[in-house]
Parts: sequence; C-alpha cells; structure tokens
Amino acid sequence: MNQAEEFHVIRPEVDSTLGLFEGSPALAYAEGTTLFKQGSIAREVYCLEKGLVKITFLDPAGEEVIVDLCSAQGTLIGDACSVLGRHYIAATVVTRKTLLRRIPAVSFIDQIRQDPETSWSLHNKHCKLLAELLDRSAQLGYLSVRQRVEQLIWNLATACELVQTSKGHRMQLPLRYRDLAQLITISPEHLCRVLGVIEKDGLIRREKGWLYLVRRDDLFHQ
Repeated sequence: MNQAEEFHVIRPEVDSTLGLFEGSPALAYAEGTTLFKQGSIAREVYCLEKGLVKITFLDPAGEEVIVDLCSAQGTLIGDACSVLGRHYIAATVVTRKTLLRRIPAVSFIDQIRQDPETSWSLHNKHCKLLAELLDRSAQLGYLSVRQRVEQLIWNLATACELVQTSKGHRMQLPLRYRDLAQLITISPEHLCRVLGVIEKDGLIRREKGWLYLVRRDDLFHQ
C-alpha cells in the first residue's frame, strides 16, 4: 500500500444543537395547545421530542393558513426568530399529544454565540430547511396533483402512529381535509376527489374516519 495514500473517514453529522436542551425536561403538551402566537415576542425556543406540531399563519383577511407540519425528532421551533430578534412570524399549535423541550431564547442565543460547533450545527440545520423549502416550492410546479396527494399521505404516515391490521396499516389523519389541502395548495373538494381515485386504485382505504394504507410502498414518494 502506498504510504502516501490517505484515508478519509466520513463521519455522520453531529447535531450539537440538541445538547442545548439536555437540562430541560421533555414536557407533554395537549392537542390544541398554542406554543406561541403570530406577532408575539420570541422568548423561547422549542425542541420537538415526539409528536406533531403545525405552523399557521394569519393572512391579511384574518384567515388561518397552515404552512407546515413539524414531526421529525430534534426539530427546532422558534429558533430563527429568536436569532434574528424578531417577533414570531407565525403561530405554532400542537395537533396531538406532543413532547417538547424548551429553553429561553436568551440562553439559546448566548450558547450558540459561545460555542462554534453548536453555531455550525444550527447553520447546517437552517441550510437543510432552506433546501427543503425550495424543493417543496419546486414540487408544486412539476408534480401532478395526485403525486402531491400521495406524497402528503406518505409524509403523514412517517409522522403518525401506524397500526398493523388485516386491511393494511391504519392511521388517523391529524388534520381536517381542509387543512391537508392547504399544505399542497389545492381545494378540499379536489383533495377528496383525488383520494377517491387513489382508493379506487387499491392503494388506500377510508373507513369510519380511519385511513388504511393498503399498498403503502406503491404511493408516490421522493
């Protein structure tokens, strides 16, 4: 072996921002709990331990629009506005029983200023989020409505609790059809029609308020 040959070991990215919340206990929040309101002062930063949280925005007419769902463990909520020193630009509401850790925004900012590794980890998180937002915007242009609906079902299946049954994996949708339609910018009526087509094709089954994933792997997903 050539002694000049170098070995480059690729190590997984370590999310050191999670260490900021180690001293904070994971607290249970009931469904419907508002973590913070749109326009309120950014005083706290949350770290999602388990559950589902929706990000909502009030348009100029006062109508609530759901702009995102947070379900991945380790997701930070309220961090960007805290760093920028801005009021929260959207509201955050718990959609089901959820575990969250929280720390004061002042403490969060002080620690990322003092620790370069944590600061870099946060920067990495923000870059990934930006890339995801750009990709989601692009999908609205190149994916068909059916593909967007199937992708939505796939994403919800990874976030919701699934129960194996003889009819397939069963899950309860965390939001109303109206809210789900907002996430992929279609009308609730169009969503119902597309779900009907997907059900007719045998990929899903709807029964008594439950959604069964009959052929989950056949759903479109990226």
